[in-house]
Amino acid sequence: MPLMHLVLLTALAAGTPQAQPAAPMEALDGIDPVVLLTTGKEVSGKADLKVVREQFVYLFATPESKATFEKSPGKYQIQLSGACARMGGGVTGNPADYAVVDGKIYIFGSDDCHKKFVAAPAKFLPRPAPAMPAEAAAVAQGRALVERAVQAIGGAQKLDAVTTYVESSSSVQKRPAGDVAIAARTMYRFPDGIRAERTTTLPDRTLTSANLLTPAGSWFIGGGRAYPQNADGRATSEAAYNRQLVPLLRARRDPEFKAAFLGAATEDGVQVDRVRVMYRALDVTLALDKAGLVHSVAFTGRGPESEIGAYVLTLGDYRDVSGLRLPFSERAQFNGAPDSLLTRTIDAIAINTPLDAALFQTPAAGGGL
Repeated sequence: MPLMHLVLLTALAAGTPQAQPAAPMEALDGIDPVVLLTTGKEVSGKADLKVVREQFVYLFATPESKATFEKSPGKYQIQLSGACARMGGGVTGNPADYAVVDGKIYIFGSDDCHKKFVAAPAKFLPRPAPAMPAEAAAVAQGRALVERAVQAIGGAQKLDAVTTYVESSSSVQKRPAGDVAIAARTMYRFPDGIRAERTTTLPDRTLTSANLLTPAGSWFIGGGRAYPQNADGRATSEAAYNRQLVPLLRARRDPEFKAAFLGAATEDGVQVDRVRVMYRALDVTLALDKAGLVHSVAFTGRGPESEIGAYVLTLGDYRDVSGLRLPFSERAQFNGAPDSLLTRTIDAIAINTPLDAALFQTPAAGGGL
C-alpha cells in the first residue's frame, strides 16, 4: 500500500523521511531551553552544563536552569520526539530550526514547514483521541461486529491460516509539479514482519524505496541506505499497514486489540454499523454493511498538505482470493474532499506464498534495498 507521509499519512506521501540521528545532536544551537521558555531570550548554554534527552543534547546557562529542566523535561524539551512539527510521523526536524508556540518548542524539517506551522499550528498538531467506549454492551457488540466482518470475508479458519499476505497496488497522486505514479508491493509475514516496496515515477525520474518493520526495529530504505525510524515513525507506519483488512482482522485475538460499537449510520446511501478498533498504534472506525463486509475505514490522519483531518477510505470491488473475499479498490476522502494520496487500486493479492526471509532481516548499517 502507499505509505502515507513517510510515504504514508505524514511524511510518507509528503516527502522522504530523514534518518534518525546515530548520535545525540545539539539542540537549539546551544540555546538554553529553560531561559528561552521562561524569559523569551536566547541565551547560550555552557558545554559543562548539559543533559542528553532522547536524541538531543541540551545546554544550560546556569546550574539552576539545568535543575529546572531535569525536574520537568517534558515541559522544556523539543516536542513531538524531535519530529518536524508540520510533517509529524517520525520525519526528523532540524534542531537548529525551532519556534516557540504556546509555550512549547517545536522544530522543523524545512523553512516551508516552519512558515506553514507557525501560521496555523492547530492544523498540524495531533489532538487527543476521544475515549474508547468502555460499556460492556458496546464492547460486546463491537466484538460481535468484528467477528461478523471475519465471517463476511471468508471465516476465521481461512483468515487465521494466513501466514503470508502480499498486495500489489497502483495509484496516481496529484502534486503541484505533476502527476506521480506509484507502484507498491506490501508483504506481510505474520505475526510480526512487514515490508513495503515502492516505485515512484516522477516527471523527471524514478525512485525506489521501502519500509521494513520487524520486532528488531523499523527502517526507511532509500537512496542506497537504510534509516532507522524513531518511535513516532514506527507508529505511523504500523498504523498505516495494519489498517488493511487481513492484518487488522487477523489481530482480533491479540490482547492489545480493542473494539466497541459506535452505532448505526448511512454512508453513500448504504446502511452500516460502525465499530471502532484500536490496536497498538492503529485507531480506526469500520463501517459494516448488512452483509458484514467492510464498506469503509475511517481514521484521523495527515492529508496532502500534512494537515491533520478526517480520512475515509471507501472499499469496493470485492473478489475471491484463496477463499477470502477482499477489496480491490480504495477510494479516499480527506475532510470530505476526494484525495489522491490514499486512493488506490489493488492489482493483485497473493496469500500464503513463500517469502524470502532475507527481506525481513535487519538492514546492514548503510545498507539499501
